[in-house]
This record gives sequence, structure tokens and C-alpha cells, in this order.
Amino acid sequence: MGRIRDIANNLLDQHRAQASGTGGASEAASPQLLSSLIDPVVSEKRLQFRSQSRVEMELRLDASSYGHFAAVQAVEFKRLLSNLVNNAVEAFGEGSGTVSVGLSSRDGCVLVSVHDNGKGIPPEVLAKLGRRGETHGKGGGSGLGLYHARTSAESWGGSLEITSEVGKGTTTTVLLPLTPAPEWFVPELRLSPGKALVILDDDASIHQVWQGRLDALNADERGVEVIHVSTPEEIRTWVKSDPAKAREALFLFDYELRGYRETGLSLATELALGERVVLVTSRYEEAEVLAGCRRLKARLLPKGLAGSVPMHVEAAAAETSERERLDAVLIDDDALTRMLWENDASDLGKRLRTFSTAGEFLKEAGGIDRATAVYVDANLGEGVEGVEESRRIHEMGFGEVYLATGHEPGRFAQLKHLRGVIGKDPPWSA
Repeated sequence: MGRIRDIANNLLDQHRAQASGTGGASEAASPQLLSSLIDPVVSEKRLQFRSQSRVEMELRLDASSYGHFAAVQAVEFKRLLSNLVNNAVEAFGEGSGTVSVGLSSRDGCVLVSVHDNGKGIPPEVLAKLGRRGETHGKGGGSGLGLYHARTSAESWGGSLEITSEVGKGTTTTVLLPLTPAPEWFVPELRLSPGKALVILDDDASIHQVWQGRLDALNADERGVEVIHVSTPEEIRTWVKSDPAKAREALFLFDYELRGYRETGLSLATELALGERVVLVTSRYEEAEVLAGCRRLKARLLPKGLAGSVPMHVEAAAAETSERERLDAVLIDDDALTRMLWENDASDLGKRLRTFSTAGEFLKEAGGIDRATAVYVDANLGEGVEGVEESRRIHEMGFGEVYLATGHEPGRFAQLKHLRGVIGKDPPWSA
């Protein structure tokens, strides 16, 4: 309850500061991994409202929400989210309902949404919400929570959207510009047949998480050797027993090992593993940990993301040789665009395959060479976002993924999985 009181007190202090013209919090906005800010707030809210068995709290963080960074003030963002969840719970009055917190992306923005299936808000009231002093459904409410959310989002270059339907519920969405991930962040884990993956962690449940994900990839059948160790001596023994294999391996190291003075970083230094190490830890923001990783050229993965980091097993050489080699693939729901590309490819002798949906492509992707350039329309119709589909395609091992869109390229500049953004004409056109 102490942090809950702090949130209320800090919000009141900020309101007083704004009213007096002295400004708000002094914390500077910086790139933040949003899932790591959202998760603890939702956990805290579950504890806060656990006595209210009529309220269910859902957190929707899946693979599509992985690795979303935005430049925000961490404390202010948590305060903002806390207030939005409170508003959603209050929408139920004495009734029951579910609050869902989600994280997604769209057109270069990250979306943080809080949805309730409460009584909803009339249109004439909805239009006023987010202004100072405007509130709905709360006796004595000041409207500061939504006002703070709107002004904070705008100060970070984003916006606040509220949609509601009477009798069905309300969704409040904070839209923020996506920010490139820091250099230390691991966008994906690529495993190679014939090479080892070595997991060092003192927590058996983490080993189970990793093994479950590897089983889903059929990593063992595809030639990835998986080594589980839990102590410094075990990892020393394995590395020294086969130095050649160790030089090719990927290491997932916990930072803090209970009962031992060694850390994952000190072992990486001692064994000269350097950039082959991914440090999997909840202490990824600590200056000492970051400095150690920079020194070794190791990378970092927040431990809470072990279950969602994209993982792929690269194709074996024999499997790769059997795949169809193409000059390009186009995924576009517009039949005329596909026809234009097909005609142009035929005239120029280019090897092209076109698909109207990402689903159609994914069914055939196993037989297509991973070096093929894949061009994805930014808007695939029926609410399907080409950016998200392009990310999925990249995660399958396609390294040449582009957007083919009429939108300005700068809109997608922060998407590091893309090799580029082109217009709607074929790439080989003059």
C-alpha cells in the first residue's frame, strides 16, 4: 500500500506544481521497456483489489508485445497506468467485471490499452474526458487521472484515446512513438543445428521455461544440443571439457547465483565467453550490470521475457539447399498491385511469388529460401497490420524483409527488423 499512497501523493504534488507554474516531475524521459513497467503495476493492482473477488485483472503480454520501447518517464508512466486501472475498476460500481491491460504496436506506435467491460460512458460525456476537472461516474472525482494521462502522453510525443459504448465498456489507449531498442537488448535468439545452447540458472523453473520453448521448436530433433547447468563448477567443467564446442555455443547465464560468490558476468569473464553470452536477469537496468555487459560485449535479456523472446532454429545446410530461390515475394491484399508486380517480373525474367495474405505466405514459407526479399504491404486489410506480419516473417529467419507502402518511409524508421521501405512499384522498376 505504500507505493499506492506514493502514487496518490506524487500526483497531488504534480497537480500543485502545475497549478503554481513550477512544472511536474524532474525525471527525464528515456527509452523504457514498456512490458517491464506494465507487469509490476498490474501485479500491484491485483494485490490491491484482491479483496474484491468480483474484479478480475488480465495482463495481455504475448510474443507480439515483445521488445517495445518508448521514451517515457518511468515513474510517471507507472502512475499513469495505475490511475487508468483504478478508473476501469471504478466503472463497475458495486457490480463485477474484468479489467484487461494490453500492449501492442501499430504504424510505428506502441499502444498501451486498459479495457473494462463495465457500464460504458455516454457520448456527450466521453467527448469531454481528459480535460482538467472533467470526470464521470465518481462522486467527488477531480478528473486529474485522465488529465494526467493525456498531458503525460502528449509530453512524450503521443496521445490518449478513449472509446466507449454504453452497456459494453470502455477502452483507454495511450499511444506512444516506438523508440529503437538499446544496444544491449536481445531482439531474438537464433539457434544453430550442430551447436550447443548452454543454460546456467539456479532456478529450476527457469530451466523448465526454456526447455518448454525448445521442445516447441523441436530443437533437439533439429540438431541443437541443449545443456542445463545450475552451478559455477558445472559450467567450468563443461567449457573446459570441449573448448571447440564452447567456442561455437550460445550461453544463457543468470546473473545472480544463490549461494555462490560468482555471477554470470564473472564466469563469462573467467571463461572468456564474451559476446556469446546473453545475461538473463531481472537486474538488467543496474549500472554495474550494464557496464559489465558492455565491457564483455555480452547482451542482456530481462528474465521476465524468457517466455516471449522470439526463438528460431536456423535451417540445416541440407534443408536450405532444397528451398526455392526467388528474387522476391510480395504480400499484398490488392489484386491490381499483385498483377502489376507479376507482369513486371515476367517481362524482366524475375522469379516472383505473390500472396494476398500473410497466412497464405506462411503456409508456403518453409519451402522458400530465407535469403529471398519479402515485401509486405503495410495494411493488409481486415485490420491486419503489415508491420506485425513483417516482424513474424523476420522471426522465421527471413533477413530481407521490406514494407511496400504508400506511407512515408520515416514513419517506420524505428523498426530495426526491416531492411527498408519502398513504394508500391516493384523494386526492380526504374
